[in-house]
Amino acid sequence: MTASGLLAATLYLAPALVWAIIARQLWAYLRTGRPRSSTFNVFRLATSAIALHLASHVAVALLPAGAPSTLALGLGLARDLTLVGSLALGRHAIRLMPVPERPPGPPWLAANYGFAASAGLALAVAHALPGPAIAPVETLARFCALPLGLLCLWEGWRTARPGAWGPEGAIEMRRPDVALVGWGLLGTVAASLALAAAGQMPFGLVVLDAGIALAIAAPIALRVLGVVVPDVLVTATLLAAAGGVLVAHTALAAHLDARDLPLLHSAAALTLALVFMPGQAWLRAATNRLVLHRSRQQQAALQSFLHTLSPELGTRECCRRALAELVRVRRVAGAAIILDDGEAMAHGDFELAPLVRVWPRGAAADALPARSFGSIELRALPLALREALVRAHVTLGAAPILSPRRRWGWLFMNTGMLGGLFHEEDVEGFRGFVAQLALLLDGADLLARTVAVERALAHAEKLAAIGELAARIAHEIRNPVTAARSLAQQLAREPGTAGGAEHRLILEELERVERQMGQLLRFARRDELRLEPVDLGELARATLGALRPRLEAAGIAAALEAPPGVVARADRDKLREVLVNLLENARDALATSPSPRRVTVAVRNGEVGASLSVTDNGPGVLADALPRLFEPFFSTKQSGTGLGLAIARHAVEAHGGTIVAAPGEGAGLTVRVTLPLADTP
Repeated sequence: MTASGLLAATLYLAPALVWAIIARQLWAYLRTGRPRSSTFNVFRLATSAIALHLASHVAVALLPAGAPSTLALGLGLARDLTLVGSLALGRHAIRLMPVPERPPGPPWLAANYGFAASAGLALAVAHALPGPAIAPVETLARFCALPLGLLCLWEGWRTARPGAWGPEGAIEMRRPDVALVGWGLLGTVAASLALAAAGQMPFGLVVLDAGIALAIAAPIALRVLGVVVPDVLVTATLLAAAGGVLVAHTALAAHLDARDLPLLHSAAALTLALVFMPGQAWLRAATNRLVLHRSRQQQAALQSFLHTLSPELGTRECCRRALAELVRVRRVAGAAIILDDGEAMAHGDFELAPLVRVWPRGAAADALPARSFGSIELRALPLALREALVRAHVTLGAAPILSPRRRWGWLFMNTGMLGGLFHEEDVEGFRGFVAQLALLLDGADLLARTVAVERALAHAEKLAAIGELAARIAHEIRNPVTAARSLAQQLAREPGTAGGAEHRLILEELERVERQMGQLLRFARRDELRLEPVDLGELARATLGALRPRLEAAGIAAALEAPPGVVARADRDKLREVLVNLLENARDALATSPSPRRVTVAVRNGEVGASLSVTDNGPGVLADALPRLFEPFFSTKQSGTGLGLAIARHAVEAHGGTIVAAPGEGAGLTVRVTLPLADTP
């Protein structure tokens, strides 16, 4: 082996290592991701073929000058055939890279691989022919590879999308990728021409081959830099150490007696074993710690931290603390969580707004991958989501927060160039962290629901006690109030009695007190229902007709929308009381509203039951008061008892129905009652 051969082997070894690392990463992803993608499979075969081609270059360069011709012939043929095959596979992979995939048709495949097969056959024949030379065959191989190489560049430029680089790990071609390859090729050609002009033509060809391989690998290597950098450092260090052992062995063997050579050989073999076995593990751990700031203790630290979080903190606070610890332990720039309910939070350097704007929620999120994102998962995302991930600098660091109960949302990491999840143990650790976070959120949610139920029960017991006490008081004072009202009526009827206006005012106030006590007693009493088929349109028409004079006196126009045939299963009298209550509430709400004042009663026959709604165009109700409208003793009116809507709710729920309040269209309030249909058992 000559010095020039060793130098050529070293130059070929650098791109061979890079391509071998890329190919190994893709084969490793086959175990973890199990992708079903034509692009991935063809790209994986293309990178493997390129790595084999460069490895055969290294082997040919290391051949001794007097090596057997059969070995040289086999290595040379492997080198040339893998060159043509890798270019054909590479062109096929580039053609598949645009998203969505559009597989080429049979004519294109026949032309691409037919040319490669013809070139391979010609090279095999050239190698088999007797002749002095490997160099002329090398020239023929380059000549056969040139059209495929130019077609690869053309396909790459034609199919590449404009814009910034895509997410690391996504098999996607963009214009900056093609530009990077183009500049690398120009620099390589310039360097090889300079060497040829200096009389170093063979060495110039080596530089040309190695430079082209590195230029093509550059965009891919930058996307998986977190794998390439440590693996190249570890491999280069191991090879340098092995070379040092061999040099030392050769130097010592020249000075030792023949009887001592077996001992020297054993020592050299043991040293090489130590270098490549425990030494490799130590080097990889040191490289991960120094270059990637990553260690095996990180996952254990994250798991331990999640165990310290209490569900009592609530889901939001658990998410915030988990993000802060993830950024601190993983030493990434930032991280974020987008919850299914739309709330988003971030920690560290993370551009969250573009991601929040486009990330789907609810049913639309069900179409997203149900696992941490790999190359194929990124390719499956819509273009808007991929662009948002690019702007947020999210690489292979995104995963759904899934528990056995539900999907909570999505977690994203701004991993930068080196922090992506490339190794299988990193992916498994990240999945474990996200899965444990989902279980923690489940616990926090269940605890919050339990506390809410306990508070609701305590509140219900308190209301029941208050209602019972108020009913007793109302019952005790009802008789004196009735007596006082009777006396006030007599005084108001006697002609010529002084203070007639005051007597009428006393009578009105006592009547109001009696009405409120009646409401309170009705609220506390459990009434038996007499269920029968009730035509809601007829009921609404009769009730509205009875109340229309009072409404018109208040300047309120009443409208009815009641198609025939809407029959509910209800107690007619109780339902009339509910409707009267709702109309009186609407009248009170419109008392201070400007004209025109309108109230509309609408009857509908829906899929889930019959509905009866009352809508006014009054001032409406504040959003924070809407959920409390049907609570006992809660009222938005200064003189209200807060029992009218509570009684209505009790009556409707006793029918097996529901009553809800919602803002009206434009203004006002709509209260909708839904009841079972008459033919519903």
